[in-house]
Amino acid sequence: MSKPYRKMPTMPWKTIRTVSLWIVIAVMAGASGGVFEATNAIKSGFIGTACAESAPDTDEKEIEWFRDQMRISEKYVEDQEGVWGVAWGHFFTMVFLVLFALGALAVFIQRQRRTREILETIRKEIQDGGSG
Repeated sequence: MSKPYRKMPTMPWKTIRTVSLWIVIAVMAGASGGVFEATNAIKSGFIGTACAESAPDTDEKEIEWFRDQMRISEKYVEDQEGVWGVAWGHFFTMVFLVLFALGALAVFIQRQRRTREILETIRKEIQDGGSG
C-alpha cells in the first residue's frame, strides 16, 4: 500500500510579503547610499580631480614602473609591433584559426549537400518501387 499524499508545509503569504518588503527596503537603502556618496564626490570635486590626474602621460609612467618592478629588460621589449598593433605570433595564430574555421564550414556545407543528395536518391528509389 502506498502512503497517502502529504501536503508540503508552505510559508504563509504574510511572512513572504514582509520578508520581500524588507529585502526591497535594504536594497533601496544600499542603492541610495551609493547615489549619495557619488553625489558628494562630484560636489567635492574629487571626481574632476581624478579625471584630470589620469592624463595620457601617466600611462607611460605606469608602464615604466611595471617594467621596473618586473625587471623586464629593454631587449625584450618590441620596438615594432606586428600587423594592426598585435604581435606576429598572435597574428599568425589568428590567421590559422580563421582558415581552420572556414575549412570546417566548407566541409560542413559539403557534407550537408551530400546528405541531401543521398536522401533524394533514396526517396526516388522508394517512389519507383525499389528497382534500382
